[in-house]
Amino acid sequence: MKRLELVRQLLADLLDDYQRFQTIETLLSAQRQAILRFAQPQLESHTDALMQHYRQIHQHAQQRLRGLQQLDLTPDHSGMTQLLIGLAPAAQEHLLKVWRELPTQLQRCQQANRYNQQLLDMQHGLLVECLPEPDATAWLYQP
Repeated sequence: MKRLELVRQLLADLLDDYQRFQTIETLLSAQRQAILRFAQPQLESHTDALMQHYRQIHQHAQQRLRGLQQLDLTPDHSGMTQLLIGLAPAAQEHLLKVWRELPTQLQRCQQANRYNQQLLDMQHGLLVECLPEPDATAWLYQP
């Protein structure tokens, strides 16, 4: 892949990741509502969509590492920043802002995901309390 094509692909992936994190945040909120409503079909749908976005972001991260190495830049935050600083000023400002915002987006998504996990853990705990003891004959709703 030529240098210009590689840079364009890295920038397109960066912008795609930015949009995906926004979508993930929305999906995590919808997932939380599905958890609260015990809406299993919606929960599964949101979880499947989240997994697709997570896989794509992971793929972009791997491509970014390889792409930066092919451009003789370090495959890390500073290499990406160096790439962005080398862009024309009009694109540079916007893309640097996007690049700097990604960790904040990631933190918000991680926080929302932890909250959803806490809800699931609480539901699981309640369900376990309602299930029979090891002696299944003591269970009121035994089949």
